[in-house]
Amino acid sequence: MTVKVRKRKSTSGTMHWQADIHVTLPNGEILRERRMAQGSTKAAALRWAKAREAHLLRHGKEERKDRNKKTPTLGEFVDQFRREYLIANRWRPSTICTWDSVLARHLIPVLGDYQLDAIGPREIQLLKQRPLAATTTNMVLAKLRAMLNQACEWGLIERAPKVSRVKEAVKSPEYLSFDDYDRVIETTRTVLDEMALVILLLGGDAGLRCGEMLALRWCHVFFNRNRIHVCENDVRGHVGPPKGGRDRWVPMTKQLRKALEVMERRSERVLWRGEDAEPLTAGVLAWRVYKATSHVGLGRKGPHTLRHTFCSHLAMRGVSAVKIQKLAGHAKLSTTQVYMHLAPSTLDDAIEALGR
Repeated sequence: MTVKVRKRKSTSGTMHWQADIHVTLPNGEILRERRMAQGSTKAAALRWAKAREAHLLRHGKEERKDRNKKTPTLGEFVDQFRREYLIANRWRPSTICTWDSVLARHLIPVLGDYQLDAIGPREIQLLKQRPLAATTTNMVLAKLRAMLNQACEWGLIERAPKVSRVKEAVKSPEYLSFDDYDRVIETTRTVLDEMALVILLLGGDAGLRCGEMLALRWCHVFFNRNRIHVCENDVRGHVGPPKGGRDRWVPMTKQLRKALEVMERRSERVLWRGEDAEPLTAGVLAWRVYKATSHVGLGRKGPHTLRHTFCSHLAMRGVSAVKIQKLAGHAKLSTTQVYMHLAPSTLDDAIEALGR
C-alpha cells in the first residue's frame, strides 16, 4: 500500500494537491485511485489521502462503481439543492428568496464553475477577498457551508471542507436621539400625512420590522387590550410568520394608539397605497421614512433605524434586556445585548461599589 501526494494545476488554473493511492484489498485485488485531495498544505493533503486509503480498505469496490461519474459543479448543484432541500423541507418563501439572492450575487459568480469536490480552502478564500461587509461575507460563507455539508450527506463529495468565518467588528446600531425622534414625529404630524406618522410610530414606538409593518392587519390591532399582535411578516409579497417564527404582543403608546384610531381604514391592512388601497411595498415604506427624516435635516434613515431607536430608547430608560428581547422579538438575548451599553449608570454603579 502506498500513498503519494503531488501538486497539480486544475483546468481553471488553480493549484491543488492530487492523491495517488495504491491499495491491495483483502482478496488480493489491487486498487488504484487518483483524486484531488482536500487541504491547502501537503501535510493536510496527505492526511486526507491516508483517511481515503483506510476507507478503501474497509469498503473496497463499493465506492468504485461511480468513480467515472462527474461531480457536479456548484452551479449545477443549485437546482437540486433548492428542490430537494429548501423546498422539500418547506423553508419559508422569504428564506428561499434570500438564498436565491446570495447564490445569484455572490456564490455562483465566484464558485459556480468549480466542481463541488474541488472547492477547498483556497477557493473559499476567494469569497473572503471580495470587498463586502464582514457580516455579508459571513452570511455567504454560511450558505456555502450548508450546501457543501448537504452535498457530503448525499454522497456527492467525500467530505465538506472547513469554512471559517471572518472577524466582524462590533459596532453600535444607528438610532435617533430622543430629541431627533421627537422632532421627526412632530414634523411628520404637522407637515406630512397620517400614513407616514403611523409608519414612524410603528417602528419607533412599537419596534416592528419593515415586513411586520407591511403585513399588519386591523384584526391584529386590539384597542380594547391596548396591544398589537405581531404575528405576520411580509417579505417580497410572501406573508408568513415573523422572523424566528415567534409572534409577540406589543403594548401601544398613547401617541401610537391615537394615530391608529384616527387613521382611515380602506383596506384590511393598516398600511396601503393608491386609490385601490393596494398593500404598501417595502420600497414605498422606506421612501416615506427617508422623506420624514430628511425633512428635519437628519438625512436618509431606513425603517430599521426606527427599530434600533425603539430598542435603544428602552435601554436608555433602564428597561431590562429580557423585557427588550420580548418586545423586539429577538430570538437570542445576545442580539439584545448590543443595546445594553446604553443602559444608565451600569458601569458607574460598579465603580462606586469598588470604591466603597
